[in-house]
Amino acid sequence: MQMCKYADVQIPFLPPCHFSSFLVEIDIIIFVIICTFAPSMELSEELQERVDIIRHKLKFIEQKPTVACVKQLDPLTLWAEQMPELVDIAGGASIATGNIQWEELEQQNPDIFIVMLEGLTVEQSMKEINQLLQLPGFTELKAVKNNRFYIADGNRYFDNSDASLVDYVELLAEIINPKQFVFGYEGEGWIKFNIT
Repeated sequence: MQMCKYADVQIPFLPPCHFSSFLVEIDIIIFVIICTFAPSMELSEELQERVDIIRHKLKFIEQKPTVACVKQLDPLTLWAEQMPELVDIAGGASIATGNIQWEELEQQNPDIFIVMLEGLTVEQSMKEINQLLQLPGFTELKAVKNNRFYIADGNRYFDNSDASLVDYVELLAEIINPKQFVFGYEGEGWIKFNIT
């Protein structure tokens, strides 16, 4: 992955596949820079306060859980240009991004597995989930065994606005660190998917 550096922050640069992806990528880079260096200059006071609450509660966490955020099932694709930064703010560490072979994902064995299919709601994603459940060894993943397999809304919170990005950081923080955060997204924005 190519990286560009802004001060001490590494920002991933990925060639966009279409113009809407380019807009999302630019929006995320701006969002990360603002949150890190000049929050009061761009984000409203209310939005910045929401981000600061998350940062404050997580500042003493030394080891972040690894997180896989699935964007597409066929071919298997993990969120790339925007998700790693949001996951990091929310207290997690994204594993490999972009197109990925199932064997590689299985080997990385993430602590948390989130299906957030691009453009689909939770209900719509649930209709596609069998493709994932049928993969060999899926039920042996650490995230599945520890009941940390989730389905999240991959559509509602991606409208390229600061407010939607903060919403998604809160949603991810709620999933990744449920003991620290309850923002009220569970049920509509995300669900825990139990595999029996």
